[in-house]
Amino acid sequence: MFNLLKKRGVLFISLSNAVSQLGDRLTYMVIVTLIGIMSPGQMTAYSEFSITFTLPVILLSPFVGVIIDHSNKRQVILRCHLMQSILIFLTPAVVAFSNSSIPIWTVVVLFFSLDVFNNTARNSLVPDLVDYQQLVPANAIITTIARIATFAGMVGGGLFIKWVGWQLGFYIDATTHLIAGLLVLGIGARYLFEPVKKVDISLRKELKNALKLFINDLKELLILLRRDRMVIFVMISVMMLPFVAAIAHTVLVFMIQQTFGLGTAGVGLLGGIIGLGMLLGGIVMGLFGKKFSRGSIILFSIAVLTILFITGPIFLSTAFLYAMSLISGMLFSFIGISQDTILQEDVAKAIRGRIFATKEFFVNITFLSASVSVGLISKLFNPLLIIQLIGFFLLLIFIFTLLIYRSIPKEIRAKL
Repeated sequence: MFNLLKKRGVLFISLSNAVSQLGDRLTYMVIVTLIGIMSPGQMTAYSEFSITFTLPVILLSPFVGVIIDHSNKRQVILRCHLMQSILIFLTPAVVAFSNSSIPIWTVVVLFFSLDVFNNTARNSLVPDLVDYQQLVPANAIITTIARIATFAGMVGGGLFIKWVGWQLGFYIDATTHLIAGLLVLGIGARYLFEPVKKVDISLRKELKNALKLFINDLKELLILLRRDRMVIFVMISVMMLPFVAAIAHTVLVFMIQQTFGLGTAGVGLLGGIIGLGMLLGGIVMGLFGKKFSRGSIILFSIAVLTILFITGPIFLSTAFLYAMSLISGMLFSFIGISQDTILQEDVAKAIRGRIFATKEFFVNITFLSASVSVGLISKLFNPLLIIQLIGFFLLLIFIFTLLIYRSIPKEIRAKL
């Protein structure tokens, strides 16, 4: 598999993506550090931050693919990284000369908007770099190297920002995105400046068609939800993951950074432990997942998450919080792998792609809604009570999910 790194295109897109992921994690860590300094004791600031990296995906997802198809993908990646580098480089100046957080959030929204184009262009570029038979190992290489960079960015980045300070952290972060962009040049100038093939349909017309198609996809999903209880069951689990992730981003990050006083380094360790749990969960599912029904795995995972949230405030300590994060990471993998497999098997092939695309839209909508809601109720309740209230809300979801699952015909459940 790693022989593909001998291919110039695969090598440099892998390196560019890895440095990009490292930069994204550093961006997250320095923003979290800045929140702790500028908005101490305010959980709503973490909710505001969640808007910056989910709203661009929600607004741009119907259109970004069409724009990328009309552009040179290598140029898109290069230009996005260069603009991200400039934005991050200017952020400390924005902080210094602004008495409001609005200009900072505006800069960050622009940064993550560029990330949507960058990620889409990179995924679309891979098939141009290898033969069709090599797509799976090529994607595996790119993902593996990116995971390593992500882990290093969360765990090492937290310690690094604590050491150098958030101002210098921004400048170093800007440098990583500059390097990520320059690495794209390694693919070759001939490809970088290759003209895009002209198409008969105008970009404006395709953007309109893309919006209509996206709206139709939402309608088809709603129709499918009325007809297929298995899809209802899966969509509940789909929204469970971003809901719990939103709680981790707001409540748990706030508690680690400010309540327990562990700062950005503690937040980085939290992210690293969740990532380790997801890795372990993927391994466990690969080894033993076939021995259990996927529906049962989803129900089991929701039940454990419910117990963790209800009992969390009782046993709460730093060690328990990190243990909770490790277990939650594993459960994330259990639910994610199970739900994707069910959708792949249960949904008709003709609409499978649209269902998965629409699923991503609902993931981001759920994450944003949950983050903002938690930020609002944080003005009324303390973090421990919020965790427990969320636990009882998860209990209601578990009961409803169990009832939906039991209402599915036995012959269909037996195939899961």
